[in-house]
Amino acid sequence: MAAGDSVTAADRTLVTIRIFDAPRELVYRAWIDPKQLAKWFPPEGFSSPRCEVDPRPGGVFRVDMKAPDGPPLNGAVFPGPGVFHEVVPNERLTFTMEPQVEGQTMSMILMTVRFEDQAGKTKLTVQQTLPTVADYEKMVKTGMAEGIGQSLAKLAGVLSGNSTDRGVTVAGRTLTLVRVFNTPRELVWTTYTDPRHITKWMFANDWESTFAETDPRAGGVFRIGMRPADHSHEGFVFEGTYREIVRPERIVQVIGDGRVMTTTLEEVLGGTRLTLSLEMAMSEEQERAGYTQILEHFAAYIATLSDKR
Repeated sequence: MAAGDSVTAADRTLVTIRIFDAPRELVYRAWIDPKQLAKWFPPEGFSSPRCEVDPRPGGVFRVDMKAPDGPPLNGAVFPGPGVFHEVVPNERLTFTMEPQVEGQTMSMILMTVRFEDQAGKTKLTVQQTLPTVADYEKMVKTGMAEGIGQSLAKLAGVLSGNSTDRGVTVAGRTLTLVRVFNTPRELVWTTYTDPRHITKWMFANDWESTFAETDPRAGGVFRIGMRPADHSHEGFVFEGTYREIVRPERIVQVIGDGRVMTTTLEEVLGGTRLTLSLEMAMSEEQERAGYTQILEHFAAYIATLSDKR
């Protein structure tokens, strides 16, 4: 492929776009630094025992992927050799990969990655193009869209420095945070709903939870006491009702002021994906910071429970 030739055919190309709350230079670096790339390029549950990057035309791009131990893949390693075709620092990367599965080489994938500055954030556009429509349809059926989605979600965690972070988005007045915990879904559910656990994590930095009461059923009530850790004032009670409970998958809560908060738990390879969406009452900056801190406390606390299993 000639340098700069990144025009793709729409009927055999998957286009994925993400906005990252990080400068373009840092996002670009995460693609060409093998230590960073190995942490996020494999999808959920997978690791990379071999990751090589030589970012120049003709240079190596290789990410081998190792499945988790145990069924169904039993720790199998899937080689991912490739080669760079175009490198424009902080702007564009083009490379091809030829994944190998059980000794067979799959269809070549042409990947074009564009980095655009957006007021200090980065718009990332990833195009994955297959040689034919038939090849594309086959890859889609094997989960290509889900795979790149999981990888870019892990990239958010690498950029934020939080290994459980899978990104934050805002649509209108709705804030959504995604995290993945290396913990069974049932334990995540219990930690999220049991008052004995809630007081250990349900607070922002420099705050504490003084009590928690929950009745996780449709129409049930929840009450959680919040107070500054220095006891400078009495704090407040975060309270409301449960609108919907589907154990261990989904919780819909109506906060006292009428805002709705929805939490879903999905099983993924190696753990549980938690998605929290809520209507914001304060500024985006305040809400994002507060709930990010709460979920960081949740991650730290549930890790101690996982260690005891």
